[in-house]
Amino acid sequence: MQRRTQTRRGFTLVELSIVLVIIGLIIGGVLTGQQIIEHARLTNSLNAIQAYQAQLQTYQQNFGALPGDDPNALARFPNVTPAVVSGDGSGALSGAFDTTTATAETRQLWAHLRAAGLVKNQLAASNSTAVQPPNPFGGIFGFQTGAFNSAFTTTVLCLNNIPAAAAQAIDTQLDDGAPNAGTIQAMVDSGTAGAATNGTVVTSYGGAQAYILCIRTN
Repeated sequence: MQRRTQTRRGFTLVELSIVLVIIGLIIGGVLTGQQIIEHARLTNSLNAIQAYQAQLQTYQQNFGALPGDDPNALARFPNVTPAVVSGDGSGALSGAFDTTTATAETRQLWAHLRAAGLVKNQLAASNSTAVQPPNPFGGIFGFQTGAFNSAFTTTVLCLNNIPAAAAQAIDTQLDDGAPNAGTIQAMVDSGTAGAATNGTVVTSYGGAQAYILCIRTN
């Protein structure tokens, strides 16, 4: 019987090179896509920070009161559904920026801004007008009075769940890049509501931690 010999053909160097190039292009495309997404999130955060600060100041200039703390809000916006809750006029916001209590002044701040036509987004039909706007990193934006154990004593705008690289970038672009100095300061985000009031600021951004950033508005 005649034997048949079979030869197994392997990859040539050229074919292996082509495969490696394709893999490199795929990996490069994925990394580039991730960088584009992160850059977009950062840009959106920076734009939102500036917009919300401006809206807060516009309300104060127009109505002579801090939104959320406005004692005349119900009379000023009588046709809003659900009805807004007037503040106590103390000049400060009661409650933490991330409170779950919709009637707290820090939450009613958003209802007052929306009633004044200054904030017009992030609402579904079933949501209260006091719902807080989400930030691009899976947390929220919110205002409160004071932060970080009196490191700030006036109104601040806070963001939570911010990755280290994004926190560093926001701080660098809008302030001095140091999380324990300047108009932007930060603490590690423990996920506990109200932690930013008496939290301890960190000395550097790093690792796999998420952060709460608070930004002085005045």
